[in-house]
Amino acid sequence: MRKLIAGAFAAIIATIAAIMLWPVPDAGLVLYSGLDYGPAVADAFTKETGIKLRVVRLATGSLLARIVAQGNHPDWDLAWFDGATAAAALDGDHLLAHNLPTPAGLTPVGQSMLSADGAYIPTGFTLAGVFISDPARMPDPPAAWDDLAAPAYKGQVGMNDPSISGPSYPMLAGMLANAGGWPRGQGFVRALKANGLHMFDKNDTTVAALQSQAISLAIVQSSAAMFYAAHHPGLRVTIPTPAYVLPNVMVEAAGLSAERRAEAARFMAFVMRPDIQALRQAQGEADGDYWSVTANVPPPPGLPDLSQTSIATLDPALWGRLEGEINAWFAKVMTGA
Repeated sequence: MRKLIAGAFAAIIATIAAIMLWPVPDAGLVLYSGLDYGPAVADAFTKETGIKLRVVRLATGSLLARIVAQGNHPDWDLAWFDGATAAAALDGDHLLAHNLPTPAGLTPVGQSMLSADGAYIPTGFTLAGVFISDPARMPDPPAAWDDLAAPAYKGQVGMNDPSISGPSYPMLAGMLANAGGWPRGQGFVRALKANGLHMFDKNDTTVAALQSQAISLAIVQSSAAMFYAAHHPGLRVTIPTPAYVLPNVMVEAAGLSAERRAEAARFMAFVMRPDIQALRQAQGEADGDYWSVTANVPPPPGLPDLSQTSIATLDPALWGRLEGEINAWFAKVMTGA
């Protein structure tokens, strides 16, 4: 009996050892993408290189919340989304790797978007906020941020809630920066509230309010405005002065193995190739309406030339650090909670 028990025990140990030593299939890189073209680019990368890349498609706000919730035990390797301020905030929480490879062939605008410690790389940019309006109801739209508080636009303007729509916070930060920074710019936001500013969850609901004539002008990210206006030719898009740059950026989780870092670097270089940028623009829905930060990559048809536009870049570290405080203050001002 003892020999039988000992034999059974030995068989169990051998089975456990075999299971533990059995090769675990390589799941590959995990990409959290807040951008519509993420899955198409990942498929092209795997097809060309053989490196597996699993995409988790999330809204930007949900993506950022998920990264923060996972903390130092990430279930992701790379993340791709709109907003250098958000990337800087994640870096401030020590969640990101540093010294990411700088994209080749950056334009001067692209160079201005680089992180000081290499915690993120710019892969293109939109504008944080532009005005889309109905000429039939607003024949003389505002041209600058300051104009929004004028009595002529009372009750006619709507924007996204930055605590829900992740890319909308840089727009709010731009409004505050234009009005003197933080906390000085609070007066301008209060003036907008007094002038009847409407707030909606995200781009879809804000432009739906414009279409239903609940508002006459929507302030949304340029990619959403350009995409929507292309499908509703009667609408007008106005780029305000100044126009605040909103980079789409890629970040890497801290603590990856050398092998994973090498694969991640290959993907970062891949997404910046001209042919892959053309894929991003063609298959990105609204997210494809971005301006490149590398030379010799033209914008998609219909995007304006920004060479004569007053462009401003926010300090990501400063405004990233203030995001929680500003969003909480804004919600209190707008809702009275």
